[in-house]
Amino acid sequence: MSYINVTKMWSKSGGTFSSENFDINAAKYAFTEAWQVLCELGDNAADAIVGVPGIPAHGEQHPSGAYSYAKTFNATPMGPTLWVVTVGYEGVSSTNPENESVDVEWTDTTSTEPIDRDYNGRAIVTVNNEIVTGLTMELADQMCVIRRRFATINLAAIAAYRHATNSDTFLGWPAGTARLIGFSAKNQFSYYAPNEGWDVTARIQFRRGLAGASDAQAWHKRWRHEGFYVKYGSTVRRARDAAGLDAAKPVLLKSNGTEETNPDNAVFYYTQIYGSLPYAALGLV
Repeated sequence: MSYINVTKMWSKSGGTFSSENFDINAAKYAFTEAWQVLCELGDNAADAIVGVPGIPAHGEQHPSGAYSYAKTFNATPMGPTLWVVTVGYEGVSSTNPENESVDVEWTDTTSTEPIDRDYNGRAIVTVNNEIVTGLTMELADQMCVIRRRFATINLAAIAAYRHATNSDTFLGWPAGTARLIGFSAKNQFSYYAPNEGWDVTARIQFRRGLAGASDAQAWHKRWRHEGFYVKYGSTVRRARDAAGLDAAKPVLLKSNGTEETNPDNAVFYYTQIYGSLPYAALGLV
């Protein structure tokens, strides 16, 4: 058994719109559409509904684009082979996950980092001008946890942000200071029902430039220019200690590769290890 002809009935198209407390984000939509379906003799109501071109599937969105979805189906026989199929759409605008509120929570996090300079920026050395190693300080960074819902997400695009800092000003913080350190998403859906969206939690850590680093270098790796080899004129050879023996510890180097004897003049380099992307494009806030 199968359908023979399907004709949409303009006279039975209609709909309603209502909103409690004038909240547009909780507006209720209800639509009605109907079709005349000519079937073969002996066909039943299911034959007039299921798999018939033009008749929407259960959960299909209304063609207007409103957040209203096919929920009820009624097939009324008008003769031995003619049926009137009426479809009822229902939904509320909050079905769109992105209409929901955004939860933003600020907190902080701490980490232990090695140091070689005091608060005033002077090298930490012994009375004999030897660099002191092994000292650390507790570094506190701001942490922002953002929770919101999305209709869809692009996990491949988000993955790139796990290895990139912000190229734009984000939540008031300058470029280079923000880093996406955590991202989780949970999808909720029912079979044959509208997609209920993704519950997303993003954790972003903010760090200002410290110990001479600019904000743009906040997440760069900082390292002191030192080594066992020193440049002497046009040659490079092993550094020597005061006794003329090969140095047992690395010595400070100037930017040109020659030895630096004043710890306060130590040269530091900042190596970029993360890329740079616009965090506004994440659409979190």
